[in-house]
Amino acid sequence: MKVITKKSVVKEHLVICLDAYFSNGLSDCINEFYNRILTQKVRFPLLEYCAEVFYERILEEEHINFCDQIQSLHTEGGNVILGIILQKRLTTHFNESLQKATEYIADADIWYVCDIIGERVFGFSLLTEPDKTIPEIQTLAKHPINWVIRSLGAGIHYSIKKGLASNYVDILFNLLLSLANNKDKEIRQGIGWAAKTTAKFHPNIIEHHKNKIYDHEKVANWFRKKISIGLNRHEYAKRNHS
Repeated sequence: MKVITKKSVVKEHLVICLDAYFSNGLSDCINEFYNRILTQKVRFPLLEYCAEVFYERILEEEHINFCDQIQSLHTEGGNVILGIILQKRLTTHFNESLQKATEYIADADIWYVCDIIGERVFGFSLLTEPDKTIPEIQTLAKHPINWVIRSLGAGIHYSIKKGLASNYVDILFNLLLSLANNKDKEIRQGIGWAAKTTAKFHPNIIEHHKNKIYDHEKVANWFRKKISIGLNRHEYAKRNHS
């Protein structure tokens, strides 16, 4: 497996992929992309650049077909492509983008699918359209597939880290609390990650919900441990900046 670290190299490969697209269609383009990029080790920012180029150059009506074919290849890097293309379609195809992200994540067989797509679609959507996105996230929190619920944690983590307003973080923390007694390993990973990030960036929200957090019947110890780690990180960051 080659390691590709230069944008100039990626650009050369993309020229060939797009030539294949304009000459022979989507499938040939994807075959070239798979062999030249997706089977190599490529840094995520370079994969995001690839997704931006495909989003701009491939016909809009072929975006979803392109994503479906990329998803069927089950490569780690392919998830970055899916995440960015669906992210870019949020403004014009909001419901479809969330639905396709959910579909791809539900079909996952490994944790990184949830985290890569969850951050780039659910997280970005929460950050840019919180009023519109939060009701969708609340509905998805009842999804029967554990991977989907894990991905919500990744998305919430991303939105908080990038500066989501505290009033929205408070609403989302209540959602996290509703899942704080879950025993599924994958759900615990995602929800715990988001809880830790909440505590790191918004300790006042943790203080506000202290009584709920210490309700041992409704909130499991794993959730409190993540909160504790987040609060410690907040204190550490505060010391370093003082």
